[in-house]
Amino acid sequence: MRVKALVAGLKELVEELGIEGWHEFRTPDRTRIDFAVTQSSNRLLAVEFERSRKWLFARVLYNSVKAQRAEFPAILFVYPFYDLPRAGRSWVPDYVEDTLGLRLALCHPRDCLIAARTLVCEQLKLPVPTGITETDCVISSNTQPDSLKVGAEAWKSMKPRSTSKKARKRQVTKTSAKTKKTS
Repeated sequence: MRVKALVAGLKELVEELGIEGWHEFRTPDRTRIDFAVTQSSNRLLAVEFERSRKWLFARVLYNSVKAQRAEFPAILFVYPFYDLPRAGRSWVPDYVEDTLGLRLALCHPRDCLIAARTLVCEQLKLPVPTGITETDCVISSNTQPDSLKVGAEAWKSMKPRSTSKKARKRQVTKTSAKTKKTS
């Protein structure tokens, strides 16, 4: 995942929309958000780049709490893999939406700008772009912008990573026993 390229694209997006974007935004409690989208003093979207499958839901929870404490209404996770570990079996997406009150989205890096534009347009009450094509983006998963699937419901509908392991063939090495010839 090329974070510099994604940040450059997000900066172009916020300039186009006439709002502000902050790389490595510091919250009042001194935590860091990878990229923040704001409009004057209104916070619109927190973007976090997650590069690892390990502890994904712990990172989602931690970053969501940071965004909620900094008063962001939505958080976007850019996740560089095509599968979501333990999809539908975690309480974290429901907790983030229901208890923390955040709009939650997850997307692949190639869909980052589509997802960010959609979430920002919804926050600003602007028309959501209609040119969204088939993507792996949770908030636009092959649906028209009128009926976007977002958050816990969308996370659960993603295909989980298969956990079945193929039986491995054991490599058998032959050991030859030396026999002594007796004469």
